[in-house]
Amino acid sequence: MLGIVLYTVVLAFGVVMLVKGADFLVEGGGKTAAYLGVPVIVIGLTLVSFGTSLPELAASLNAISKGRYGISVGNIIGSNVANMLLVLGASALISPLDVERRIIKREIPIMFAAISLFIFVSSGSIIYRWEGALLLLGFIAYLGFFTWIALKSEERAAIKEEIKDEEYVIREGYQAKMNIAKIVLGIGGIVLGAELMIRAAVFYITHFGLSEGVVGLSIIALATSLPELAASSVAAYKEEADISLGNVIGSNTFNILMVLGVCAVFFPLNFSPEIYPNLMIMTFVSILLTVFMYTGKKLSRLEGGLMLVGYFVYIYALYFWI
Repeated sequence: MLGIVLYTVVLAFGVVMLVKGADFLVEGGGKTAAYLGVPVIVIGLTLVSFGTSLPELAASLNAISKGRYGISVGNIIGSNVANMLLVLGASALISPLDVERRIIKREIPIMFAAISLFIFVSSGSIIYRWEGALLLLGFIAYLGFFTWIALKSEERAAIKEEIKDEEYVIREGYQAKMNIAKIVLGIGGIVLGAELMIRAAVFYITHFGLSEGVVGLSIIALATSLPELAASSVAAYKEEADISLGNVIGSNTFNILMVLGVCAVFFPLNFSPEIYPNLMIMTFVSILLTVFMYTGKKLSRLEGGLMLVGYFVYIYALYFWI
């Protein structure tokens, strides 16, 4: 019993370290990039978006460095499911989410293209290095497309207006020592936090006889999605949650193309076949979310409630039905 409590505390501390480390790295890196003259649009499209997937990337890389490939792949699938059902479900339950036209026209098709590529490369329960490189090429194309869109005259003003108040785009009053320290502390927090989380995960696997896939799909995925859940819930309470819809869809695409791609390039991912059906569940949830967005052009409280119930049923099924 004492061991369970101890490793639960370790897991919680690891989550805090990982999230704060990502925040520090994005803030310090963003301000440094702005000071060095990197265009605001480039910072907004790369570093800030990259920061939302840093917890998943760090946890997955740490897991595969220990040979726990199931945790790594399960974390990516489970995080995407949690983002859609838990994060968006809770946000819509608090305050209905309006769906912007660009999300249906642009972000949703790209997310499904990423999912299709995921299904293709994982069909044999192993993702080779060349398949990881293929995912990374998709990620580069993704960034290139949105950079091109952002640089178009009709989009540039809107993007600058959206991010003009963020501290990372302000060059005045730049403090080199403080921001470099934030970068160093951020990297350290990410590395330490990921190590603590995966050590706790390994304990749960050993102590309770759980599979790597189940732990990655549930415990680690939920842990890496908690910051987005908290931020989206607060934003929904303030009736400012509409942007979370685009952020979640973008984060899901990042997780597949960037996180999975990087992990597979470093280590070919040989995972158990039990994970593959969860990829189909993730695909089904993505389709369900799209249907909800098309009906009424918003996510209603009823739909949010159904999504939340769906997430709890999914977690229950992982432990008691499968």
